[in-house]
Amino acid sequence: MEIGRLKYDVLFKKVFYKKHLLKAFLNTVLKQELSSPITDISYEPTDFIIEGKSLLVQKSKHDVIDVFCITQQKERILIELQKGYNKRALPRFLDYQCRNYSSQFRTGSDYTVVVPCYSICWFFDMKPPHKKVKETITLSSNCKKTDWHFEWKIIALYPQNIPKSHLEQQKIDQLEEWLLLDIIEDMEISQEIQQFFNTQEVKEAFETLDLSELSEEQLRRMMFEEEITKGYSDLYEEKIREAEKKTKKETEKEQKLAIAKNMLSQKMSIKIIAQLTGLSKDEITALIKE
Repeated sequence: MEIGRLKYDVLFKKVFYKKHLLKAFLNTVLKQELSSPITDISYEPTDFIIEGKSLLVQKSKHDVIDVFCITQQKERILIELQKGYNKRALPRFLDYQCRNYSSQFRTGSDYTVVVPCYSICWFFDMKPPHKKVKETITLSSNCKKTDWHFEWKIIALYPQNIPKSHLEQQKIDQLEEWLLLDIIEDMEISQEIQQFFNTQEVKEAFETLDLSELSEEQLRRMMFEEEITKGYSDLYEEKIREAEKKTKKETEKEQKLAIAKNMLSQKMSIKIIAQLTGLSKDEITALIKE
C-alpha cells in the first residue's frame, strides 16, 4: 500500500495546516537559528494562489504556506514554507522572500524595526553538488563589527541527501525524520521505520499521508492537479530564462556599441565597423550623432 508524498499540494497542506505538526517541524528546522523555540503560529494569507475547481483544493491550492510566529522569548518571526523541484526554483524562492520581507512595511513605517524572515524550501527529487540535507543562504556582512544586522535566511532542504547508511543503521536524526516524509512511499516500510522515530509529530504526519481514504478518482485528480501546479512553476522559470537571455543580448549589444564608438574615434569607416561588429549602418550612424 502506498502513502502520499509531500510533493502533492493536497498532502503538503494536509500535513502542515495542522498547527502542532507545523510548529514541531519549524522548531526542528530552525533549531540552530532561533534563540528560543516557537510557541505560537498563525497562518497568513498568501498572494500566490492557484485557483482550481476541484473539491479537494477548492480555491486555496498553492505551494506556499506563510506563517507568523512568536517564540518563547516573545520574538516575532515571519516564515514561508515552500516546495520546489529543481535549482531553477531558487530565484522564485528569493522573489517570494523579498516580498515577505517588504510586506512588513507600509508608507511611513519604521524601517529600522525588521522582523526576522525565514524561507524554508523543501526540494523534491533534487540532489545538490554537496551532501548536506540542509543548506542555509544568509544575507550578512563580512565584517565582524557592522551596523548591518538582518535575520534574513533561505533554508533549502534536500531529502534525497539522507545517507542510506543512516537508514540501514537506524541512526536517523530529528530533521531526517521529517524529510523521510518525502522518501518513504510504502505504508509497510513507513510503519516499520516509525518504530525508530523519536518525534511523535513525525509519526502523525506519516499517518496523515495515508492515501487509503482517497478514491481512485481523487487520486487521479490529485496527480493531475500537481502537473498543473508544476506547469505554473515551469512557466515562471521560463520567464526567468527569457529575462536572462534578454539581459545577455542587451549586454552584448552594449559591448558592440562601445567597440563601434572606439572604432569611430579612430576614423574607421562605417562599412568596416559594421562588418566587424555585426551592427547595422543605421546603428553606427546614430552613434556619430550622439
